[in-house]
Amino acid sequence: MSCGLKSQRSENGQRVERQEERAAIVTPEVLDVAGQLDTQKLHRSIYDVPVYSARLKLSGRFGAVHIAEVESGPVEEVRWNDAKFVLPLSAVAGLKSAAVLRIDDATNIAFAPSVGIGRTKCGASCNSGIHARLAAAPGFVYGPDKGFAFEMALDFNGSLSLQVAPVARETRLSLKSDWPSPSFQGAFLPSEREIRPNGFVASWKVPQLARSIPAAWLLSEAGPERLSSDVFGVSLVDPVNSYVRLGRAVKYGILLIATAFMAVFCLEMLAVQRLHPVQYLLTGIALIFFYILLLSLSEHMGFDIAYGLGASAMVLMVASYVGGVMRSLRRGLVMAVVLSALMVILYFTLCLEDYALLVGSLLGIVALGVTMFATLRVNWSGAAGAAPDQA
Repeated sequence: MSCGLKSQRSENGQRVERQEERAAIVTPEVLDVAGQLDTQKLHRSIYDVPVYSARLKLSGRFGAVHIAEVESGPVEEVRWNDAKFVLPLSAVAGLKSAAVLRIDDATNIAFAPSVGIGRTKCGASCNSGIHARLAAAPGFVYGPDKGFAFEMALDFNGSLSLQVAPVARETRLSLKSDWPSPSFQGAFLPSEREIRPNGFVASWKVPQLARSIPAAWLLSEAGPERLSSDVFGVSLVDPVNSYVRLGRAVKYGILLIATAFMAVFCLEMLAVQRLHPVQYLLTGIALIFFYILLLSLSEHMGFDIAYGLGASAMVLMVASYVGGVMRSLRRGLVMAVVLSALMVILYFTLCLEDYALLVGSLLGIVALGVTMFATLRVNWSGAAGAAPDQA
């Protein structure tokens, strides 16, 4: 909304009048946003990116505007015909169809590109959005004593997250989606939420006192970027994607290598043939190459296939090497069974979302306990046992 402001000042003892033109931003009294997010995953290399197709309905009401709330000085003229309905959007390229603004359930106005208020202090990035001139509505006159109701629909594509600014004095947001792992973020958390295996439903309600945005201000003070400080919404999180599982697999590397070494050591204690430290070193290097193979294969195929191929290669190599060093096919087969069971348990641990740490801890405790009791009769000191008392 543009307005002409008249100011007076003295120059060389004479009163000089100067007229300035300023624009004001007015926020609505009520804003309701309701919509549906239909999601899917896009795969690239080891990354899975969640994307969505959103259908939102925006409705609300603007109240009567009091210029005194914006400018306390004398105002010569207010050009109500220059008023625009502005909708800032972070990525207008995601819009799938033309948007139409409906006023008072009677008049439709087509939106035009950009927010239509010129460059603001934050730069061109804050001018991303769409706008509609209210004067384009036949017979509609926006004035100081006349508010209006509005509604519109938005269809757009996005990725990772959807966030809304609490623009109105009372902002309400309701979202429904088929994504099972939402992360609610921003300045406000949902007042109601329901998360199910097949999706979620959440709603927010932000009253005027909870936000740090005035009802109206001059554009010279700040632009639409003022709304970005209190945004809120939802992020689409994939807690068990390939990248996350790769990270978890590396974190469990110490557990895998330690458990494999425990198994080799127990077999060595039961055999006559003793292993050299270099042979332990070679076994450890073979285990490390499992992770290198897993990472490289995951970049060209799915995590599951890469894990199966990498684990199979590692189990075959280590079991064959241990059996050859100990000159025992039976001990080589035992090593293969132990490593195969370990890799299967580790795979299901990596796929868990909430119990991965618990299962990993239990696996480590079990492996340590088995090693402790398997070596219970080992004479670690190497000294001869005490002779029995002579009668």
